[in-house]
Amino acid sequence: MVRGAGSVRYGPQNVGGVINFVTRAIPETFQGEVGTTLETSERGGWKHMETAFLGGTADNGIGAALLYSGVKGDGYRARNNDNDIDDVLLKTHWAPTDQDDFSLNFHYYDATADMPGGLTHKQFDADPYQSVRDYDGFSGRRKDVSFKYLRQIDDQTQFEVLTYYTDSFRGSNIAARNLETLASYPRNYHTYGIEPRLSHVFTLGPVTQEVGVGYRYLKEAMHEQASQLQLVNNVPVVGPKGDGHVYQDRTGGTEANSFYIDDKIDVGNWTVTPGIRFERISTQWHDRPVLDAKGKPVQEKNRSIDSNEALPALSVMYHLSDAWKLFANYETSFGSLQYFQLGQGGTGDQTAAGLRPEKAKTYELGTRYDNGVWGGEVTLFYIDFADELQYISNDIGWTNLGATKHQGLETSIHYDLASLDPRLDGLTANAGFTYTKATSEGDILNFKGRDLPLYSRQVVNLGLRYAVNRWTYNVDMFAQSKQRAPGTGGVYITEPTADGQYGDIHGYATWTTRVGYDFGPEASNLKVGAGIKNLFNQEYFTRSSDNNSGLYLGEPRTFFVQASVGF
Repeated sequence: MVRGAGSVRYGPQNVGGVINFVTRAIPETFQGEVGTTLETSERGGWKHMETAFLGGTADNGIGAALLYSGVKGDGYRARNNDNDIDDVLLKTHWAPTDQDDFSLNFHYYDATADMPGGLTHKQFDADPYQSVRDYDGFSGRRKDVSFKYLRQIDDQTQFEVLTYYTDSFRGSNIAARNLETLASYPRNYHTYGIEPRLSHVFTLGPVTQEVGVGYRYLKEAMHEQASQLQLVNNVPVVGPKGDGHVYQDRTGGTEANSFYIDDKIDVGNWTVTPGIRFERISTQWHDRPVLDAKGKPVQEKNRSIDSNEALPALSVMYHLSDAWKLFANYETSFGSLQYFQLGQGGTGDQTAAGLRPEKAKTYELGTRYDNGVWGGEVTLFYIDFADELQYISNDIGWTNLGATKHQGLETSIHYDLASLDPRLDGLTANAGFTYTKATSEGDILNFKGRDLPLYSRQVVNLGLRYAVNRWTYNVDMFAQSKQRAPGTGGVYITEPTADGQYGDIHGYATWTTRVGYDFGPEASNLKVGAGIKNLFNQEYFTRSSDNNSGLYLGEPRTFFVQASVGF
């Protein structure tokens, strides 16, 4: 995770830091691996997940790798079936000289799945595994390509440029809460971006500086539609409440220009990194004139918003030793209004009252230690939102909660127990604890001083791993305290509502166990494993207040087996 001043490279929505997902690298020699995981629960069907990897680098320096992951089968609830997900990534790499490096990646994703939807409390109490939505489903496709060129100009200077293009589709069929209509929501999105960046290292006596400057241009376009059919006895038919015509037709676009600079300064035991990012973002949304679901004309609407923001950041670290560091971070996050926020609620060409982009300031103070035997981190954080947005309903849209505060403590520790006794060689432990208090400071919903929805004040994870000979044993625990789902009607709801949308959500703890065996290279690196998720079958749930509103059961006790071979 990137936090502090370094996050200005990846903004503007970098509140709490930025997570970078790294895919498997292209190997120097040809190699491959295939793996599968098969799982089922006491009430559900069978689901299998496959992975495959094949790659290598030729003598001429050109490398390529093909990565695949897929999910097929059924979930643990009724109407959570026919999951069919394919994800394919082709990575290529070429370094013709010691100074030049080219990377070209192609990615394709395709998914379809049923959606069981939420339940009322009465339905949940009768059978939390059931579904009352026979036609809800999701489908999605994404095609994207990225190209990166890196030039090592000299020992102190590096230039790189990244450009990418995405073409994606998301579609869903969702029945109304009263199950009288079935709506379809096809949505298409296109994104293009380019980002050049230059970095240079300066050395002036005892001071070393690495200055990085960059620019990003982003262009997005969207087209969203909606149509519906009448449901009679939960069967779609053509009728007076909807004849399948498009009753919602919307287009929009975003154009963003960003410029950022950061300067990593090393002097003595200190590392100081100031940075700043400048954002200029323009978003447009157009509601085209069509006939609504009842045959009445839809008023044409054109809405737009322009934002110009300077987002400073600062990181300071003191190296007590190679293993022990003290640090402090400050960063500013900015979230421009999205298409759906411009479009929902409001009247005519005006957005919902008081709607403004989100802006937050994050402060962190902490320490981390790692000597190879044990290590840990303790971080105090405080996030101050000047404006935080919350969804109310399709009719009202979004509202501005005003100021909110997020403050707390984040800790983690890992330990190699072999340092205590040689007989414990291979036994390692890890633990993490986070305490957060996130409250509303505005009076818009009369919720001042009350907890924000859908977060836990305490989150705990524990893990124990024992590797001996070719065996590996794991035991892991995850726990979270209760959450709030207070609604948005001006009364802070804590008792469960009949429709399942609002009321407190109880905390829970789940345990996972796994045992694995590695047969080694003499058996094609065959690895097998088996385990149980939610070992004690803890029942837990969450709530939703969107079109699929209601109670959602968490994953029950689930058994899984795994196998992989390499070559």
